[in-house]
Amino acid sequence: MAEPFDGEEATNGDGTMIGFNTESKKKVIRLYDKSFELGGICAGKPAQRGLKFAAYVRDLDGNKICFFE
Repeated sequence: MAEPFDGEEATNGDGTMIGFNTESKKKVIRLYDKSFELGGICAGKPAQRGLKFAAYVRDLDGNKICFFE
């Protein structure tokens, strides 16, 4: 059985991340901002990361979500 990388107790979506490919940087920022309206928390502000512009949030259950262009 695998142990969580962070050494903490396993949780919902532990080690799982869902990504959404958007059409533009503007949409990345819009989805990132909307996440907070719905109760999500920041896991990485919108920024250029290598070849991709991306932002990361955690949903209400703590699952990680990526929006990228």
